[in-house]
Amino acid sequence: MLRRLLAVSLCCACGLSPGEETAATTTATTSPTSTASTGTTGGVTPTTSETGSTTDPGSAWEIGLQVGTERGAFLSVWGPAPDEVYAVGGQQASPTESTGILYRYDGATWSEQSLPPGTPMLHWVFGVDGDLWAVGRDGAALRREGDEWVAKPTGIDKILWGVWGPRKDLLWTVGGDGVDDDPVLLRWDGATWGPVPLPPTDKSAGLFKLWGSADDDVTAVGDRGLALHFDGAAWTVQPTDDLADLISVWGRGPGEHLAVGGRANGRVARWDGAAWAGETLAVPGLSGVWMDPSGVATVVGMQGTIAEVAPGSMELVAQASPTILLLHATYGFAGGPRFAVGGSLAGPFPYVGVIVQRGP
Repeated sequence: MLRRLLAVSLCCACGLSPGEETAATTTATTSPTSTASTGTTGGVTPTTSETGSTTDPGSAWEIGLQVGTERGAFLSVWGPAPDEVYAVGGQQASPTESTGILYRYDGATWSEQSLPPGTPMLHWVFGVDGDLWAVGRDGAALRREGDEWVAKPTGIDKILWGVWGPRKDLLWTVGGDGVDDDPVLLRWDGATWGPVPLPPTDKSAGLFKLWGSADDDVTAVGDRGLALHFDGAAWTVQPTDDLADLISVWGRGPGEHLAVGGRANGRVARWDGAAWAGETLAVPGLSGVWMDPSGVATVVGMQGTIAEVAPGSMELVAQASPTILLLHATYGFAGGPRFAVGGSLAGPFPYVGVIVQRGP
């Protein structure tokens, strides 16, 4: 069976042409209605700023980089500083063959970086304590060593979607195809990657992303509303009462996590330190979230959706987007620039890619 490489994690197709590299500036859906499984209501509020920013009215989202089918789409962005940011992704040649790409931003220009021969499509990039990692298809895990990226064996050939860790000798990576696989969880101990037993997950077939605030506070989300938590000793299931796929998660401290997902409609779920609560919103499916230390979250998704969510809220405040291509991931810096990456991922390959960014 063809793996749902992007169909599960990127919601459902919206009919974009694979050759469509740009589009006129659009805004996210501004309908104020939603359907809430928790009995609450919420929705999307149009921005009142001409630039579409609720945190920095002096800047607007704009195209930072576009690449064509010779490179592919972008799926993740992360960096230790505004003048050192990395974006990863790639292109599919067939359901089982792909090629990875990695670009670096120096504060002014995006430039492509060399990868080991045979590197498949990459799905996530993350760094800690000076170490930088990327993971992707076919169980790929790469670490930057000096000026080179070096492949590290994981012992598996399953899709890996996310990687996170509190320090360089304790990292986690998650995966699973969302169709036939069991959820995948591996741990890096500073020398090797190894499998980690998981609690029963009610037939879920994939974990998509994870985030944490400390060694004893790590949350992973995935297929069919799955949420797992690591308390420093064991992984346990956190009930979400959610049937929608949860694609990405971010937070600040153990008492505030925000997860996003959905397919035809966006899904937002919030952890308050005791329980998950969620709402289905009248927007296209959501794929990426990053939370500022202030608690304001940037959320991105289908049809170029970019929005902000206030601390404790489920309501999306739409921002003007310079693309209608799917935005899969977002990242930023406190008081600094924001980035979002994606491409024509909602349609068939070959893909094109886009990076959008906002000042200052």
